[in-house]
Amino acid sequence: MIGELVDELLDSIPDQSEFDLIKSLAQPLPAMVIAEMMGVPKVERLLFQSWSEALMGATMIDQPQLIEKAARADKEMRAYLHQLVERKYSEPGADLISMLLNVEQQSDKLSRDELVSNCILLLTAGHETTSRLIGNGLYTLMRHPDQMQDLRDNPALMANAIEEMLRFESPIQMTIRFVAQSFWFHGHQFKKNQLIMVGIGAANRDAQANDSPETFDIRRKPIQHVAFGYGIHLCLGMALARLEGKIVFTRLLERFPLIRNVDGVPTWGSNPFFRGLASLRISTVGEEH
Repeated sequence: MIGELVDELLDSIPDQSEFDLIKSLAQPLPAMVIAEMMGVPKVERLLFQSWSEALMGATMIDQPQLIEKAARADKEMRAYLHQLVERKYSEPGADLISMLLNVEQQSDKLSRDELVSNCILLLTAGHETTSRLIGNGLYTLMRHPDQMQDLRDNPALMANAIEEMLRFESPIQMTIRFVAQSFWFHGHQFKKNQLIMVGIGAANRDAQANDSPETFDIRRKPIQHVAFGYGIHLCLGMALARLEGKIVFTRLLERFPLIRNVDGVPTWGSNPFFRGLASLRISTVGEEH
């Protein structure tokens, strides 16, 4: 299913010789995949992309207009999902919502609101990480053409390459945690129940975890990263993100013998919690420079 959606998006690009990877593929694909998994009708699935992008604005605490937009998106999406759940009650199918409804009926584990909230969590968890993995990963490969060629010549390296992309250009840069017990760290006291920000991107570049952490190496062994969190806080969408990443990069390298960046230094998004490209124009023709 994912491969078919990738091909559908690539085939819909008017000029495949030069296009914006983010707008054409990285942004729409994850939302389309989640919508497909939930049994959302094809004509309505692009709504999920706009809602997901708006929901991320809730983390922009210095921009109240984005927080308000995120609140509206949450309200609209919840209303839509409640209607979709009602349809699935009477017309169940081979989709995730129908499966969750079946679990609800058998064991009474999920209320209607809980089911809708889980669907929203799946969308955000499965969309933002994957979208940024695709953009950040291809940009990094283009900056390391020798390793892109190594990956073309050795497709078996793909899984390891994706882990290195996640480590080197982490889609999620920060997260928030409450201190469980008071402790001292590097001369600073952290008190119980204190709210702290944890730097995921910094942890993935820690020299104590990985040798030469500032070097991108798709053959690195072992790769230690917390791009998807750790322990009970592991990202719900990590398996799907890895699978989509593997399929996308495989399709791109197979389809385009040449991929190069035509914008020089691209524009990065402004959200401090996420590291992702606002756009990434690539060319699939011409000569490498």
